[in-house]
Amino acid sequence: MKLFESKPAIEYGDDYFESTRMSFGDHLEELRTRMWKAIYGVGLILFGGMLLDMTSQATGIRWIGFGRLALDFITEPVKESVKKFYEERNDKAINELEKSRKDQSSIVAKSQPMRVQISRDFFTSHFEGIQPKPDTPEMLELELQVYPAELSNLSDMGTNIQEKRSYITALSAMEGMVVYIKVLLLCSAVIASPWLFWQFWAFVGAGLYPHEKRLVHVYLPFSVGLFLFGVILCQFAVMPTTLQALLAFNKFLNIDPDLRLKEWLGFAIMMPLVFGIAFQTPLVMLFFNRIGVFSWQDYLSKWRYAMFILAVLSALLTPSPDVVSMLWLFIPTFGLYLGGVLLCKVLPPPQSLFGPIWEEDVGV
Repeated sequence: MKLFESKPAIEYGDDYFESTRMSFGDHLEELRTRMWKAIYGVGLILFGGMLLDMTSQATGIRWIGFGRLALDFITEPVKESVKKFYEERNDKAINELEKSRKDQSSIVAKSQPMRVQISRDFFTSHFEGIQPKPDTPEMLELELQVYPAELSNLSDMGTNIQEKRSYITALSAMEGMVVYIKVLLLCSAVIASPWLFWQFWAFVGAGLYPHEKRLVHVYLPFSVGLFLFGVILCQFAVMPTTLQALLAFNKFLNIDPDLRLKEWLGFAIMMPLVFGIAFQTPLVMLFFNRIGVFSWQDYLSKWRYAMFILAVLSALLTPSPDVVSMLWLFIPTFGLYLGGVLLCKVLPPPQSLFGPIWEEDVGV
């Protein structure tokens, strides 16, 4: 018994779409209507999201709305990585200070005088029996010997603990607003994606044969799943390690990182998008296999060429120049290529272009 048994295909007549045939102008009008409905849906969610974010700002409840939450989610890897960068630098400075104290000739270990004022009430309240003279001033001026390097380290430590340092900056007054609108628009499009897909499917699906609709129903969930898997992998695994690799050069060159909000937003959006698209590799391989362009034997015999091409594309598509993000994209994609070879072997190309057209697909 064959694992995949092909059934007789059914030919469609030329008048299959006779009852739903439209002119070119009617198609353009239908497309315009669907596009405006999609825009209205996104605009409604965009306006509602802005009102929710304003409510969150007024009430102090962070989980209301989604624009500010999404922006915090995107910038969180930057804040954590840069904060860790400064904490490691401060720890290194403290260790160097401890070592230099043994060498009294080092300028780091030398103390400097610092004038301070202390209230006379401090002595009367802490030392019993001491009474100030009548002409003693309210504030007593003293001179202390302090270590400037230690004061600087303590100041940096307090800044990191209280998170007073700005780890990501905007270089213009409009940049923060523009970035927020972009993030809010992107979130609105994601939330409205079922409505957007419905409008797209209502326009395109009317011109497809039943077996073509079945093809979309079968492969679309896998495509969406692979896309989301690539996006999640990039956001939670690739972005933190990539940023740490980039900041390692700042540490090597002893340069303070000053990351711009606008530049990071483009990087944070482009990287997950590239990963999501790259994870479509098995479905693309299966498509070419089903239309007879490549067989699974072709894919398997050309794995060296595929590895080279995927490595070059990974280096070109990743926005950052570091090798870490390139490997994060190349290794899973090449693994998916090998999985695509297995998929093409298990699902051989059918008799017709999009698979056998069975009788139950057309209701005859």
